[in-house]
Amino acid sequence: MPHKDPERRRSYERERHRRRTAERQALGLCPKCGHGNPAPGRSLCASCLKRARAAERARYARSKTAGEPYGGRKPESRRRMARERRRKEKIERKEAGLCTRCGELAPAEGSVVCEACREARRADERKLYAARRAKGRCGRCGGQVSAEASRCASCATSEVKRRPRKNAASRARYANRRARSLCVDCSEPANGAARCERCARRSYFSSGEHKGMPIHPTRYTVVELATGEEHGPLDSWEEVAMCLAFEKLSREEIEVVTDASPLTTLTAWG
Repeated sequence: MPHKDPERRRSYERERHRRRTAERQALGLCPKCGHGNPAPGRSLCASCLKRARAAERARYARSKTAGEPYGGRKPESRRRMARERRRKEKIERKEAGLCTRCGELAPAEGSVVCEACREARRADERKLYAARRAKGRCGRCGGQVSAEASRCASCATSEVKRRPRKNAASRARYANRRARSLCVDCSEPANGAARCERCARRSYFSSGEHKGMPIHPTRYTVVELATGEEHGPLDSWEEVAMCLAFEKLSREEIEVVTDASPLTTLTAWG
């Protein structure tokens, strides 16, 4: 008999449950209780749905108290379902002409999110970048980087590949906003200027003009005394020596003009 073998018993019960479910569905009844009619758009009746939700909430509360993630469910399946729900939600909001993040406001020009959500996302990204760089990690993915780099090799390569497309989109957005007399940064009315007052102030305070005169690297120019011909600018004394060797000039036949930043002189040692 099936009940004497546990494995055969489980197989028998599963098959019996499948047959009973198919029979009840064919009759238009709830496959769980076999009495009520299924709720609109659901396979169970309202009463069974209510009991199932209550049991799920109780089970989730017990698992959460025990410290199990996702209420004891498998994290991989839960994350996959969450991504699928989020993907459908974004498509619905985009088709409705709403921000795909909050679903309340219209998206900003050239974007799928509103300006408020975009600013919030930028703030979160800046915090995440700062936290990763403080730990000596790649600011984009959090991976290992060399001592002087801000991104790992993989992220740096992908950034180089997407830069032309990103620059082209930025130029097109800039020209479109300028033609409509909008701020090129936030798309708010700019009254004929390139930026609104808030963005212009932010741009000025982050510029080198506000922070002080930048320290540019020293450049060198080789001038032939006989002809006045100039060679350069060159970035180092090594390049000056290579220039003399290539042009077959001696030190007495030329003059080296040094172009140094004023701050380089003021902050130099000695």
